[in-house]
Amino acid sequence: MENNGNMDFSCVCGTEEGILAMAKVPMQPWCQVYDSSTAFSRGTLFPALDLPYLGRKATE
Repeated sequence: MENNGNMDFSCVCGTEEGILAMAKVPMQPWCQVYDSSTAFSRGTLFPALDLPYLGRKATE
């Protein structure tokens, strides 16, 4: 399947016995990125995906 930049990526993984998993991943828009040292320490290249783990449900 050719991706023109506007499509979602879909994957169906399975065996002869049947489907094991299905995934639909929306395209990540290219935006501002961290420098390499910050990205490595934060675990992501994109600031929009840098969501801290709170260890509890976030309150609004």
